[in-house]
Amino acid sequence: MTWLGAEWPRWLGGVAGVLMVGALVKYRFIEGDTHVMLDTLDGVLRCVSEGRWVRCEEAGKWPAFQYGLAVLLRGLGMPKAYVGDVLSCLSIVAFVALLAITWRTLASRSRPVAIFALLVLGSGLFLHYANRSFGEMVAAFFSLALVAAWLRRRGLWLLALLAFLTSLTKETAFPFIGLLGVTCVLAQRTPGLSFRSLLREERGRLVGTALGGGLGVAVSAAVNFFRFGMPYNVSYVEESTLAPPVSFQLDFFAALWVAPNAGLLFFWPLLVLTLVALPVTVWRRGRRSGTAADWLPLGVLGVTLVLLTAFLARWWAPFGWWAWGSRLILPWLPAVLLVALSIYAEEARELVRPLVASRARSVALAVGVSLLVLPHVASIFLSNEVISTAFASRGVCLTPDTPERYAEFFPCISATAWVHPSPLLHGYRLVPHRHVRLRALLVVLLVACASAWLRREFREPARS
Repeated sequence: MTWLGAEWPRWLGGVAGVLMVGALVKYRFIEGDTHVMLDTLDGVLRCVSEGRWVRCEEAGKWPAFQYGLAVLLRGLGMPKAYVGDVLSCLSIVAFVALLAITWRTLASRSRPVAIFALLVLGSGLFLHYANRSFGEMVAAFFSLALVAAWLRRRGLWLLALLAFLTSLTKETAFPFIGLLGVTCVLAQRTPGLSFRSLLREERGRLVGTALGGGLGVAVSAAVNFFRFGMPYNVSYVEESTLAPPVSFQLDFFAALWVAPNAGLLFFWPLLVLTLVALPVTVWRRGRRSGTAADWLPLGVLGVTLVLLTAFLARWWAPFGWWAWGSRLILPWLPAVLLVALSIYAEEARELVRPLVASRARSVALAVGVSLLVLPHVASIFLSNEVISTAFASRGVCLTPDTPERYAEFFPCISATAWVHPSPLLHGYRLVPHRHVRLRALLVVLLVACASAWLRREFREPARS
């Protein structure tokens, strides 16, 4: 493709990307939970019009950002179905913006690492949620934008705004905002700089993030007063009492990562392998150079993932089902990946280089990633078929709202995660379907362009 010049992978990939975004818009999907939320909007507006500012029984339990936006659009006269479409399209915008911010943040550190990050983000589970009305994609965008702004040393007010918006997407966001903030502070350490001097340099960003997060907590408390007459989300607190027994919490902790029908290792293997391989590369590089590796940022990121997994394992619906793979863990993973690849960019570059060291390896990378992503493409364009097969055809695990259901629910969830036939395999079987095959070829083209672009960057050291 010499007629396109040396940049043909970027140009061709850009065209394929635009076509893929068009397909996502065409097949935007309004989830069942979203329909339930939309049905409460008129009740909320009625409470407002009647001046019932405390204990609006018609209001729902959902996080403030998406719910507030939906109420605003409905209040402006938009039909409920169109509000659902807006939420789905907002996820698409968030997905594209997330990729753009990842590129801009990492390209200044290493262009090959930035390309690889795009490949990771588009290689698995995350792709499925790009056009869904669930709030996870927008939450992921705000959390990633927050750490990107910190890594690029933006000002107090931008950090405050992003921390505020992130805190509104999930009521449990505040501790994870704090942990990611600590990691971003550690990313600015230089040899000989004391922790006191480091904190002095980062004081503005720390204050901005704390102010934004604190304001978000206050707004969430006000919204909860409006809905429940209490400063906390009564519905979520009641659901937290349905926590599984400790044995099942341990089971779900493992399942979130390695269960064949739910775990990230199967639904997003390139991300998991990157997070596992990067510390190994850091250790090897430090041993080879004879210098001590800085493990503190990786340690804080590890604590973040462990706490996130433990929190979800204690939740009565740890995977966020009905949904594809593990949904509830998604909002923080792109931010963790971005911080890790930015801080350890040299080690990440060393990790990626062998993958495209020859033309054969570059082709193997493209083939391997394409094979990983194909079932997710089917899950986008045949969503009802895939989700129905994954759940309804195997027997629905009924909500544990009675002692009898409580005793049956958690074994049912565990069996769905570990034992039942794999939804991924069913996704592979659907790839030849007429609604999937052309989009699958489009995604394969995108992966091939990314692999070729990555190899070209390593062959031009001056640009890497």
